[in-house]
Amino acid sequence: MKKRLLTAFLSVALTVVLTAQVSITIELNTATIDMIDPGGLYIAGGSGFGSPGDNELTDPDGDGVYTITLQREVGFSSFYTFTNGNCGDYSCKENIAGLPCSDPANFNDRFLPPVSADTIIMACFGTCDSDGSCTIVTDSIDITFHLNTENIEMIDPSGIFLAGGNNFGFPGDNPMIDPDGDGIYTITMRRPMGFASYYTFTNGACGDWSCKEDLAGLPCGDPDSFNDRYLPPTQSDTTIMACFGNCANDGSCLVTNTKRVALDQTLFELYPTLTNGFTQLVFSEQAVSLEKEILVISAAGQVVETLKTAQQAFYRLNTANYATGLYYVRVNTETATYTRKFIVQR
Repeated sequence: MKKRLLTAFLSVALTVVLTAQVSITIELNTATIDMIDPGGLYIAGGSGFGSPGDNELTDPDGDGVYTITLQREVGFSSFYTFTNGNCGDYSCKENIAGLPCSDPANFNDRFLPPVSADTIIMACFGTCDSDGSCTIVTDSIDITFHLNTENIEMIDPSGIFLAGGNNFGFPGDNPMIDPDGDGIYTITMRRPMGFASYYTFTNGACGDWSCKEDLAGLPCGDPDSFNDRYLPPTQSDTTIMACFGNCANDGSCLVTNTKRVALDQTLFELYPTLTNGFTQLVFSEQAVSLEKEILVISAAGQVVETLKTAQQAFYRLNTANYATGLYYVRVNTETATYTRKFIVQR
């Protein structure tokens, strides 16, 4: 009899443990929202919070902090987001792309780690504040990348990605989308004012970078930084127009030079690389007698100056009238090309 009672007790206890629940209270500060949608505010997304409209937050005391308490099993975990409105297509979700609390591999949603006890989550719509405040970010900017893919024979099934530069992660971290199917893939990243970085595009989520675009020898590819592109310090909302694999910066994929030439790093040297008045090109012995075209290119990919020289071992480039910033010098001959960079500093 005692054995049966003990067995029954253990069975009930185990059932209680297996079905134990926790309360998860979400407190959302809406100070960053200009107008609350009449449809309400919601927590949604991930595997545990459903769609916009399923879990409404309310503000009974009218202080601008909307709340909801949900019951979930011990160990519950899920991605989630907040929406200002009951939008089935998630068009009214908060935009935290590029912020540390967003996961680019999961629609830039937030992540709730496994919960083992009653928990209160304090958040702010559209920011990563987690202390109940809502720091109004006035020095952040949105950088939108538009990538034309018409010269890619086949888009990898895993997608097109923005990556690189110690700021945009690895292939697969920042997926670009083409919602209207016109071959132009886009992504918007929020970054601090003055943000600058190298970056590249990849056709696929390749861990070894084998699927990245090849800009070797092109003016927008920096040979000292894996032939990546460079985004100079950005002070306001900006749209970057690019084409996969070439330097067109007008949204087209127009290739202006299809002649195949060798990439020759011995073609010339550049001294000094930090200048406020001039820098000097020193040509290799083999290049001295050749006709040489010298292109000076801004960090944004615009040709600042085009020069020609022959029968010279040196060329003094006057930079006195150049604006402060990063520049590239590209030297072309009939059979070779190479690009180096310099910085004008006042």
